[in-house]
Amino acid sequence: MSMGLAGPADDAALRGLLRAMPMGSAVRVGFEREASYFAAARVQGEVQVGVARGPDGRVVGMGLRAVAPGFLGGRPADVGYLGDLRLLPEHRGGTLLARGYRFLRELHGDGRASVYATMLVADNAQAAAVLRGGRAGLPVYRDLGLFLTPAVVLGLRPAAPSLPGVSIERGSVERLEDIVASLNAFGRAREFAPRHAPADFLPGGRWLGMRPEDFLLAVRGGRIVGTLARWDQRPFRQTRVHGYAPALDLARRLVRSLPAPGGLVPHFYAAFPSAEEPAVLRLLVDALRREAAGGPELYFILGLHERDPLAAALAGIPRVPFSGRLFAVHWEDGAAEAERIAAGLPYLEAGAL
Repeated sequence: MSMGLAGPADDAALRGLLRAMPMGSAVRVGFEREASYFAAARVQGEVQVGVARGPDGRVVGMGLRAVAPGFLGGRPADVGYLGDLRLLPEHRGGTLLARGYRFLRELHGDGRASVYATMLVADNAQAAAVLRGGRAGLPVYRDLGLFLTPAVVLGLRPAAPSLPGVSIERGSVERLEDIVASLNAFGRAREFAPRHAPADFLPGGRWLGMRPEDFLLAVRGGRIVGTLARWDQRPFRQTRVHGYAPALDLARRLVRSLPAPGGLVPHFYAAFPSAEEPAVLRLLVDALRREAAGGPELYFILGLHERDPLAAALAGIPRVPFSGRLFAVHWEDGAAEAERIAAGLPYLEAGAL
């Protein structure tokens, strides 16, 4: 076995690993990156993908390291993220995982990030036990709690939402500077949150497929007090259902609001939330539900940490629960930063996980 970095020639092999290895137990889902893994990875920042190869050169395992502009402790910083960890079952239980983390530590030596965010599907107890077990060579996985990514059901068109003194406006290029300022004010108060620039939302920018016009803005007295965007990633990132636990499968057959096994989840992301209070985010969520009702998508996904006060905005809304356990991953040089992060409020953009 050998370790190294993947390149464009490995794109098909990386996509094949993701297709072959769904995650979760109550709901088994696969996170696909068709038609190009590396093109889709742009939303995660500057990426390095470590791979394990068999004697024949075949890719049998992978893991992504990304570094992107963000916030830590209220300050601009390069933020690290680890994801897409996959290892074929027949290669588990040996030394390959530890070798992979030794390779990751070599990459970590560039000093770009001191701590990494990563998320495990909440019911993936086996993976959590392995990574949190303190095996030799593995970094420390510090539990930061649950990151909620519910699928909000888009059914009948809800009544027009209202909040005294607040209006809903469509985003525009003219308001892009104000949108970015609102997002960065939100992110500055949260650990790992992305740090935005206006160019990120324009053609060729980081947020692939996003436009200023995809935003809904909550405006009070001419000032933006909340944002929420509709981000359709299906042209480059897809979620496929592989199966359900028996009880949930029975519910699916009765209600028929969940995709059949093998089908793609018809969804978009309710992305880039910011709000000065939960009532403002609820106004935006209801406005987006109303706008999307009757369309081809059955759900949208919104991500917030379980301790985020804005999570209260989802109370009473029909949704399929889904969550991941969030960790701060570090070696010795990141221990103090991870300790500080654990006392804060994390946020990750769900569309960039």
